[in-house]
Amino acid sequence: MPVEAVQHVRRMRGGAQAHLMRADDGHFYVVKFQDNPQHLRVLANELIATRLAETVGLPVPVTEIVAVREWLIENTPELSVELSGLPARYKPGLQFGARYVCDPAEGQVFDYLPESMFSKVKNLAAFAGMLVVDKWLGNANGRQAVFWKRTQERKYTATFIESGKRASLLALSPLRTGRESFPSSGSSRS
Repeated sequence: MPVEAVQHVRRMRGGAQAHLMRADDGHFYVVKFQDNPQHLRVLANELIATRLAETVGLPVPVTEIVAVREWLIENTPELSVELSGLPARYKPGLQFGARYVCDPAEGQVFDYLPESMFSKVKNLAAFAGMLVVDKWLGNANGRQAVFWKRTQERKYTATFIESGKRASLLALSPLRTGRESFPSSGSSRS
């Protein structure tokens, strides 16, 4: 059962033109719409890749299907997408949502920490696990993480975000053993 978006908070940075929204379950979600400029496939990729990472115990956001009603879009001028330089209203319906790592009023979220701050990240070892998942999924782009902590916490938690454009459903394949034979590219090797 999808959660329902009840409030628009702000536009997020990035090519998918996502929006931070509060849902009826009390959580905040980074919502990517079906008619985003990167393609509908990005949403499916992100859902599957994030859930795979979650299954192996990596710190990723909870994902949900978020219902965005026509009333909310019509009454929120910011809920528009820029396509070919022209604004257009998003279409209502079911969208992809990644739960925001913490309530914006209860903590801090950074998309960058200088290397001198790495000693203040409590789960640095998770980067190695995410590297393995990224390689398996065919991620050729850089990995994105956010670093967050609640006001009363001393250390940051890294959470890996943005798997949609990086993972390709077509790239999912069994892990290679190194003993497979691959078809020739047409040239002979000796």
